[in-house]
Amino acid sequence: MTAPDTSATNSGAKPGRSWQQQTSWRHIWSISWPVFLANITFPLVGAADTAMMGRLDNASFVGGVALGTLVFNFIYFGFGFVRMCTTGLVAQAHGRGAEREIENHMIRGLIVALSIGFGFVIATPLVMALTGTLFSASEAVSELMKIYIGIRLMAVPAALANMVLLGCLFGRQNMRLVMVQICFVNVTNLCLNVYFVMGLGMAIEGVAWASVAAQWIGFFGTLALVRWQWRDLLKGIAGRVFMRRPAWLDPAAFGRFFVIGGDIMVRTMLLLLSEAILLNNAAGLGDLELASVQLVLVMFGLISFGLDGYAHAAEALVGEAIGRRNRGMLALVVRRTNMLCGITAVVISLAVWLCGPWIVALLTSQPDLAAMTLAYWHWVALLAPVAFLAFQMDGIFVGATRSREMRNAMILAAGGFFILVTLLDGYGLNGLLAAFTIYLGLRGLTLLVRMKHVYAMAAPDAAPPEAPAPDMPAPDNR
Repeated sequence: MTAPDTSATNSGAKPGRSWQQQTSWRHIWSISWPVFLANITFPLVGAADTAMMGRLDNASFVGGVALGTLVFNFIYFGFGFVRMCTTGLVAQAHGRGAEREIENHMIRGLIVALSIGFGFVIATPLVMALTGTLFSASEAVSELMKIYIGIRLMAVPAALANMVLLGCLFGRQNMRLVMVQICFVNVTNLCLNVYFVMGLGMAIEGVAWASVAAQWIGFFGTLALVRWQWRDLLKGIAGRVFMRRPAWLDPAAFGRFFVIGGDIMVRTMLLLLSEAILLNNAAGLGDLELASVQLVLVMFGLISFGLDGYAHAAEALVGEAIGRRNRGMLALVVRRTNMLCGITAVVISLAVWLCGPWIVALLTSQPDLAAMTLAYWHWVALLAPVAFLAFQMDGIFVGATRSREMRNAMILAAGGFFILVTLLDGYGLNGLLAAFTIYLGLRGLTLLVRMKHVYAMAAPDAAPPEAPAPDMPAPDNR
């Protein structure tokens, strides 16, 4: 029997907890539900932007926000690796009890995030020029989109830095602080939307400035919160940041961050490309089919919000198990998070199937679109049970920082999707949605067969992914 491992301590898990306690059903649920709750606020912000513009007397405002939002979804999704890298690295360092490593990972992540973010700010004219050529919109919509993008780009450094801080909180299982941060930023954005547009009489500039202000307020607020919450861990950080040869300024560590990030970015680009091909092929079938597929993707996004809590729990606990070099803990984390996510997926699937007409009525008031969407609703009901393994495997491999396997698995899954789209071309929307559903299943299965690499990292004699700093205690290999 494996001896209890008590090496890791944090504010999210009580000091001295055994790994059995860390993998209890109760603990997994305790670090999952705050993410569920926080995720609810994300769709509300987008809805508020659209609603504020919908109150104005010109439909061009809605179009400008819609196209501008696509640009930022691409930026934040594409560079989301800053959070994923940070989560996995911090979780593993946390499992080893290597507190100084956690600090260094946070500093490196913030430097990378702010550098990328200010790079986008400097490149504002280029970004607006590119978006102007990519979107075939009316002159009025294009001008409003450029105004929106030009302002909101100033939020990118803070938004990416917030992702890094969230990654740190995920890695140390401070999920209630995650909930506070996400809810605070999104609620602030909502309130400023209303104030700027309805209170000050601003138009599209109002929703853009609301995003900028909310992200920067959220960044400094979260930074202060983390500094206070982790005051023992970060005591004397200012001196260590600016010392002559700081530990965080390690070329090898930066190199590892970018290798992991590069792999995740390739995976993300393929994911975006797959959805783009889905929409493009749907457009070839007709406008009604395109609109129906868009509603399917909206539902897919909402379902992912409902399942991501378990994936984030897996990220944190898998990283901790690997840091502890505890294979028993790792196996239990994988099994229990997968089981909880699978059960939740089945419940969601049943709810989606039974409430189909009501849900579609909320999504559209167009009778033809509603009828077509309901005709293919069985594919929507299948999304959760088919896709849950993909979400879980992503979380597991992020926690293990096995980015190469994530990249390679996505290449295989995306390649399979492209082939299926071609083979099922003659079956209309049924063929297209069948290809997408199989693709989601392939995403999970192609990672599942690579789990041996994750388990190998938790072996007691496995080489640590990153050696602890000289002044830190060695990993507990019990």
